[in-house]
Amino acid sequence: MAQLIGKILPMNDMMPRFGLLTDPIEQVPEEIIRFRKLGFDYVEIGFEEPEATPQILAKQRKRILALLSENRMCALGHTAYWVQFGSSHQKARNGWIEEAKDMIRVASQLKLDLLNFHFYGRLGRVGATEESIGTFLENFTDSMRQLTKFAKARKVSLMLENVPTEENGIGRLENFSAVMTRVPELQFHLDVGHAFIENRMNGIRSYIDAFADKLVHIHIHDNHGTEDEHLPLCGGKIDFKKVVRWLKELNYCKTITFEVFTSYSDAVRSRERLKKLWSKTRI
Repeated sequence: MAQLIGKILPMNDMMPRFGLLTDPIEQVPEEIIRFRKLGFDYVEIGFEEPEATPQILAKQRKRILALLSENRMCALGHTAYWVQFGSSHQKARNGWIEEAKDMIRVASQLKLDLLNFHFYGRLGRVGATEESIGTFLENFTDSMRQLTKFAKARKVSLMLENVPTEENGIGRLENFSAVMTRVPELQFHLDVGHAFIENRMNGIRSYIDAFADKLVHIHIHDNHGTEDEHLPLCGGKIDFKKVVRWLKELNYCKTITFEVFTSYSDAVRSRERLKKLWSKTRI
């Protein structure tokens, strides 16, 4: 049973495992119990204040591990989107790198195989010029190189999540690709809703095509193509029939987190809707 805690394994019939992300204002142990009662397979543990900083999670380590084991649940890690790995304020960036190392240490203590970081670049006017984009990418790449090396030594794999930025030029596929190419140890975390905001269905397909061999985890939620609304499936404009078909073409059978923020019941209904689509879709 212990191996279930950190190992993300496929289910029968190529069906992925389905999970939920913890709410940072809730205690993680209580979330584990809640998610199991709701019928989810795993917990995506958010490393985020106010209730889930690395320091708090470290103190709760024994209880978290015990609850995961008792409930036969898997777990992986998710950090806050606003961490600044691309900043040219060197002391601030170094501070975030050290904070990220704390997150990785705790992820290792919690026996999490996977921990995500976000490709986030909303830094004032950064992105308004090609030079500023280049500098951001150099800084972000340097941060990721340091952290993937640090994580590997602690048996944690890092994955990078796509994040669109409408007001500047950072959050584009080509910039994301530049970091992934320069840091080959990074795995790919696809956020379907984010890719849709960037370039509608073509955006989702482009990310899948570009990183199919590195795809290890997915966030799924709906929106109308302009804002990161985190709606239940079919609450926005994403064509999930196509998304499921594209994923099944890859034989994807890893993890899908329902990042639906409207309600737990909406997350459950979204899960059941996706299960039906998955079962009905033929390749």
